[in-house]
Amino acid sequence: MNTTHQIPFIVVLDTARKLLEEGIISNSKIITFPVTNVGCAFFSNSVLMTETTGEMHTMYTKDGKKWQIKINDEVYFLGDYPKVYKKF
Repeated sequence: MNTTHQIPFIVVLDTARKLLEEGIISNSKIITFPVTNVGCAFFSNSVLMTETTGEMHTMYTKDGKKWQIKINDEVYFLGDYPKVYKKF
């Protein structure tokens, strides 16, 4: 399925990296998160109450350490975050 996103890919990349850097922990190797046009996760306190649009994006890891994201059929490496994936 080819889905073209409206939010610039750099905003999505920055938001994904921010989530990984700020200590998100998951027992899944796939994390789906919403992003707004202002570059925040949709559920963030930083989002203005007037912000009503967003897109869902998914980042993933195969080894539990190196995280990637696919945007508009391109795969981007987000970085090494070995403390994000925890097998509970």
